[in-house]
Amino acid sequence: MTVTGGGPRPGAVGSDEGFAARAARVDAAAQVVEALNADGRAAAAELVAAVEALHGAVLRAVVTRLRSDEHGRELLYDIVEDPEVYASLVKAGVVRPTLAMRAVQVLDGVRPYLRSHNGDVELVRIDDGVAYVRLLGACQGCGSSTATLRDSVAEALLTHLPEVREVEEVPADVVPVTAFVPVASVGIRRSRADGRAVS
Repeated sequence: MTVTGGGPRPGAVGSDEGFAARAARVDAAAQVVEALNADGRAAAAELVAAVEALHGAVLRAVVTRLRSDEHGRELLYDIVEDPEVYASLVKAGVVRPTLAMRAVQVLDGVRPYLRSHNGDVELVRIDDGVAYVRLLGACQGCGSSTATLRDSVAEALLTHLPEVREVEEVPADVVPVTAFVPVASVGIRRSRADGRAVS
């Protein structure tokens, strides 16, 4: 492996490229891979798995070192707030998503359907097994349409999150709670033979 000096390379977190540009590069590369034959796709998948395993090992080592130092724990708390850092740590099996974060992921899954009906949804909070959500952009006066969107959101949350037993809609003037990553949720988990993290 060759290491070169100089400033941040294009695509590095903290560089000027930005998240949207990095995501666009990933999407473009994925489209090229899809056009390959079966052997080419298999080789690309193996390369991705190898790179992710390498990065995962590095991230686990960094987190282990940061957690062992009082100032390191403070720094870890700060950097985990960055969405790209958080996503990388989740992918590596280092961070266990909070219930609120998992709920946001579920809502992201139904968002394309909601947007196709001129709606959207926002998680306000989860409290004692009740998920409070706000429907956005739904057609005013379209009761059946709004009810369909509300039912879709409730079904998704109740199906994918066993901790949620009820979903309530809240008015537009309630401020949503920002999801955060508690330091206690950042830790090292053992990996299974297939590379997937276990609790």
